Amino acid sequence: MDHLANSISRRFTWVLWIALVSCANIEVNTTSSKRFADNSYKTFSWRSEVPTSVPDSMGNLYRLSTTVREVVVETLQEKGYHYEASGGDFLVSYSFGTRLEGGEEPVKPGFNAGGTVINRNTDGALMDNAYALSGPREVAILMLNFEDGGNLATVWSAKISQAVENLNQSNLDKLRQRIKLGISKALRRLSGA
Repeated sequence: MDHLANSISRRFTWVLWIALVSCANIEVNTTSSKRFADNSYKTFSWRSEVPTSVPDSMGNLYRLSTTVREVVVETLQEKGYHYEASGGDFLVSYSFGTRLEGGEEPVKPGFNAGGTVINRNTDGALMDNAYALSGPREVAILMLNFEDGGNLATVWSAKISQAVENLNQSNLDKLRQRIKLGISKALRRLSGA
């Protein structure tokens, strides 16, 4: 059972990691920033801390979390907010998820009474591409949530999503760039301190 949980954790982390590295466009959806702006926040803290020691099976998730935290801190500081280890005016939390979207069933090759061509073989690569590109796509999601530091009411949230395009490449520099792009697009909708 423990092996199964570790395997699922590794797969989930890998998909999220790769999704943020891929070349697809990033989609950003946010709630209204009015409640956030009405509170005149100056400082922020994390809602919870990342554990300092994690098992090897959780290493990718730890690196992903660390990267998200670094980028959020940098971006918020660029907007004039100050980080405090605890007791900030607003608290930042985040979560990861995946979903499947879209897709159509490809037309399967077969004999057609009016369109049969003798001695013609189906191109395997074209068929593989048709199946791969027509099915549901995996989409990785990063959720950001800002809560009031006094009463923990949600004052702003963002959903950053991106289609997983290439599961065979993971480049840490590209990962950071994609995360920064998504977080910057989301936080652009907030006013500065």
